[in-house]
Amino acid sequence: MGTRGARVALVVDRVEDYALPVVRGMESVLAPAGASLLVLVHPRPAAQARSWVERLRRAGSIDALVVSTVADPATGTSAVAGLVAQAGGLPVVTLGGDVPGVPDVSCDNAAGTALAVDHLLAGGRRHPLLVAGPADSADSLEREAAFAAAVARAGLPPAPVVRADFHRETAYRRTVQVLGSRGAVDAVDAVFAANDEMALGVLDALAAGGRRVPEDVVVAGFDDTSAAATAEVPLTSVDPHLAEQGELAARLVLDLLRGGGVPARVRTGCELVVRASTAGPEGAGPPGTGAVVPVELLRDVRSGLLVTHHLLGLKHGLSSVVSEDDLARELTAYLPRVAVRRAHLATVRDGRARLVYSTGTPPAGAPTGSYPVEELLPGARRGELAHGTLVVQVLAPGGHERGLLLHEQDRLDRYTAEALHQDLTAALQALQRARRARAHAAELERLVAERTAQLQAEVHSRRLAQEELTRANARLSEALLVDGLTGVRNRPAFDDALRRAWREHERTGQPLSVLLCDVDRFKAYNDTAGHLAGDACLRAVAACIADAVRRSDDVVARFGGEEFAVVLPAADAAAAERVAARVLRRVRAAALPHPGCGPGATVSVSVGVATSATAAGAGPEDLLRTADGALYRAKDTGRDRLVLAGALP
Repeated sequence: MGTRGARVALVVDRVEDYALPVVRGMESVLAPAGASLLVLVHPRPAAQARSWVERLRRAGSIDALVVSTVADPATGTSAVAGLVAQAGGLPVVTLGGDVPGVPDVSCDNAAGTALAVDHLLAGGRRHPLLVAGPADSADSLEREAAFAAAVARAGLPPAPVVRADFHRETAYRRTVQVLGSRGAVDAVDAVFAANDEMALGVLDALAAGGRRVPEDVVVAGFDDTSAAATAEVPLTSVDPHLAEQGELAARLVLDLLRGGGVPARVRTGCELVVRASTAGPEGAGPPGTGAVVPVELLRDVRSGLLVTHHLLGLKHGLSSVVSEDDLARELTAYLPRVAVRRAHLATVRDGRARLVYSTGTPPAGAPTGSYPVEELLPGARRGELAHGTLVVQVLAPGGHERGLLLHEQDRLDRYTAEALHQDLTAALQALQRARRARAHAAELERLVAERTAQLQAEVHSRRLAQEELTRANARLSEALLVDGLTGVRNRPAFDDALRRAWREHERTGQPLSVLLCDVDRFKAYNDTAGHLAGDACLRAVAACIADAVRRSDDVVARFGGEEFAVVLPAADAAAAERVAARVLRRVRAAALPHPGCGPGATVSVSVGVATSATAAGAGPEDLLRTADGALYRAKDTGRDRLVLAGALP
């Protein structure tokens, strides 16, 4: 077949720093040839009965396949050979896959590893450590063999090996174990990791163990990702020319689509990029080598911070959606701010998908019903698969397909893809719970109506039935006022509680107080530990605040993001201050680790307290604004404290 309109799929574990240059390289070749790129984020195997790649092939949604070093999430072993088999007769190219009979593109792993290890040992280091990837990864095995050869050339005995899975967290945990063993913490003075993700985990482990880089230990990685260049200690790494690998893989695929022959294996060269992790007075390189971060990377970091700000806004908006219309409004508001030019979100049930959000105007005659999920888009919209680059992610909480997301950005970044996956998965789960609650209420109403018809002659029975319906509706209303993440009240519930408390305050003249609580340095927590750990932290803080509030008519709510609010009816400034002090004590006593603030740091909160003693000339928004000002004074004066604002007039 020709190449114009061809749909080439690239299968990756995640949209991460390794994949991004590969994608850019493939785009530079595919777009001029009139072919499109689908970046398939490999779903967990429990998410569907048959292979996702096989389903796409059978549906005619893809025409060719490029498989990166994908691992099976259930076992950690390589999934490349299985994906190649499931591609059937489609043209296939692998990136470091080493599958017999399949064209492969990779770098010269041995040469790149030799550059890095020789550099590490050049400064007289005598106790190297290898952090290797999975034992069934061809790339990792080549790098492991080259590491052993370089160590032997240096006249050193075989070095210990830590085996991980190419991920930062796993490398961190396993390196901590090695460094914690007797004698090892003082012996290791050089570490080579088979990719940058694991090297960053090594840096985390060394920092946690009080080891200095590069003074005590020199560290190098492989892949030369942007995360390596912008790490707190910029990481020396091997540049495997990932963009060039993407270009070569795309050219091979296009040649296969045209019916031509291709070489069995193509290798790119490697370069060593020396940075601060090996440069220093006792390091393997000259002082200051590679310490300057390129302007382009700094620009990317600033852009990433802005994207993160908008993604947090989207996360906050999605946390309170109760309908598909709410979901569409939030996506419409935020996706353009993170440079998403195209996006399609579908809900999935029993293998059938239904679009709930799409950018652009639907083509004439476009269907509105469901369609097989493996077709990716319905009817006339499928033409969108034939141009540009779309990231395809299955949203499968608990291993069950619940949604399908396709999106395209002006410049693809890892943060947007990961955040959209996590936040939209959570939003779809919330919508499912809301639908179940409404269905349950409807069923209760049906049962009540049936019972009422049977006992319409008995007034007492009708009254009981009506009371049952009222209780069911009250339970439904109560469920819709609870924050799905933390279990405390949500923002709508807080607003209602404050309005009611203010009316009572005006009627009786009794004082009314409000606390605003904010988790200190929560962005640093999320950036270091990830959103899932951040969610667990918010739940723990919410529990501490709720435990500190004792009266039944006081209301604790999640105000938004990492902020919580407490309404204290009939509480004067002294009483409110006592509650705020209990909040601080509970959070301190919980001693929740704060990985973003260094070893031993714990999570803290800042609290702003405001009280209205009289109702004259003020409103609830004034009370809230005063508490907010007190909160920011608490932040500005050192955090982990309360500030009591003056009473409203």
